[in-house]
Amino acid sequence: MGIRVVVAGEDWQESLCSVWRELQALNPQVSPFQSWEWTSLWWKHFGKRKQARVLCVKDGAETVGIAPLYGSRTGMGACLRWIGTGISDRLGIIAEPGLERQVAEAVAEWLEAQPCTDLHQLADGSWLARAAEAHGWFVVRQEKCPYVPLPVTWEQYWGSLSKKTRFNIGYAQRQIQRELGEMEMRTACEGELPQALEALFDLHTRRWRQRLLPGGFFHPRVRQFHREWAQMANANGWLRLHLLLVAGTVQAVLYVFHFGRRAYYYLGGFEPALTRYSLGTVLTAHAIRQAIEQGCVVFDFLRGDEPHKYRWKPQVQWHRRACRAKGMLAWAWRRRVEWETRLWWWLQARLHGGRES
Repeated sequence: MGIRVVVAGEDWQESLCSVWRELQALNPQVSPFQSWEWTSLWWKHFGKRKQARVLCVKDGAETVGIAPLYGSRTGMGACLRWIGTGISDRLGIIAEPGLERQVAEAVAEWLEAQPCTDLHQLADGSWLARAAEAHGWFVVRQEKCPYVPLPVTWEQYWGSLSKKTRFNIGYAQRQIQRELGEMEMRTACEGELPQALEALFDLHTRRWRQRLLPGGFFHPRVRQFHREWAQMANANGWLRLHLLLVAGTVQAVLYVFHFGRRAYYYLGGFEPALTRYSLGTVLTAHAIRQAIEQGCVVFDFLRGDEPHKYRWKPQVQWHRRACRAKGMLAWAWRRRVEWETRLWWWLQARLHGGRES
């Protein structure tokens, strides 16, 4: 029968669970934000008033790809987006290794028949981004995504950093011990997760409120999502909630996922009153070291062009946004995406004057 696209039914979470998990385990490029666990939990918390349009790509009777989409009404009509859009990072299709191109082409062709599609956070160079460009969609660079390819040992990586960075990290550690008290860095254990997560919410939110912005955890629904995700991720061995304690009190938290052989730094929170002690830099060094020691080959800072990410000698890829609509709607969507892209970069320039996020 060849490659074809089938829309899954309303029971997609249950009917696709097994094959979805098999595909995400087979493909090392799949991010945690594409996993069945993240996607189904996102749908539980944010799927209200949305219509699931989860695409199954079939090769004969076998499912070889999944494109988790939803439809919703916008001010410009009905539109298809990724399940996960908003709080998620790297998104896209999940495909059996070796069939990525065929799956992407099949999904792109299916989407050609739809009134409007707006796909965020496509990995640079992904087959779907290539297919969208080949089909003449409006594709723009959305955000920079710094990442660090990791060597085999921490010593190799430490030696690759600038002398200034190495000195500053060592100096910050000594200064913390000297002026604030005994410092400890560790990963939260299962029994500490609720308290550690609340500390992350509090520290992150207070830091962003200094910039008169809400931060990533301001909405109660988002916080509840992460409470449930943290428990799920921890049970699967994916969660690394790194803590920096001073005199027994949590003063910094990094929210990191180990998925496949990549570490993903999602968000962090640091005590605003202790900014001059570079708590985030010290704890990030600890997180990178643990990632290396646990066999990760990449430390991914995900989307965002914050200057503090560049002290770690990253390489940079881009996320892309691919849009397609028909008739006059195509012109309107193009103008909208261009405006949103310019606004995003203006906000980034205003927000990140070298400060840690």
